[in-house]
Amino acid sequence: MTIAGPRFLLVDDHALFRMGLGLMLAERWPQALLTQAGTWAQALDHLRRQPVDLVMLDVHLPDGHGLSDLPALKAAAPQARVLGMSGEVTADLVARAREAGAEGFIPKSAQAEDILTAVQTLLRGETSFAAVPYAALSGLQGGQRGQRLPEPALQAHEGGPAFTELQLQILRYLGRGTPNKAIARQLGMSESAVRAEVSWITEWLQATSRQEAHERAVARGLLPP
Repeated sequence: MTIAGPRFLLVDDHALFRMGLGLMLAERWPQALLTQAGTWAQALDHLRRQPVDLVMLDVHLPDGHGLSDLPALKAAAPQARVLGMSGEVTADLVARAREAGAEGFIPKSAQAEDILTAVQTLLRGETSFAAVPYAALSGLQGGQRGQRLPEPALQAHEGGPAFTELQLQILRYLGRGTPNKAIARQLGMSESAVRAEVSWITEWLQATSRQEAHERAVARGLLPP
């Protein structure tokens, strides 16, 4: 990590998700250098040109690259640590991420503070898989390869992304038209953390507005009418 601040590379094909991560990281590390990439090719190109302290990597990218190519990424930037991210979390996926060289893994449904804690842990030179519920921290403890990990979150009936109780609370506020500042005050969060959560929620629900996000959550059975 540099004296001026950590250097982050956010690799995800969803622009809103990257924006949410960027806002959250910038608030915690105001001097950080934040760079974004939407594809594997863009990520590699950046790593070959500029040093990075931490890569936050979506393990399912649209150009067909993922964990099997992680060694190539590590070769391009051996000093960079990698925090894998995914909307779907299985014991097999976490195990493959560890085997491929990732120093940490975080579900995309994790709360903002959990993500920031994982980032801080990796920046200290440690590993972080604790945010993955019942993850195999040593040889897939208590689980079989390919087994879906239990998640402390509610799952959309049609197999969409999981939402934490905090995100469901935010969705309720969105349905009432509550602004981010008021949501932050009610939930004891920073306003930027609320913005990040709202960005993820609307992206995951493929909504074009806050109200539509609430309506889609109701339609999917995540919230009562």
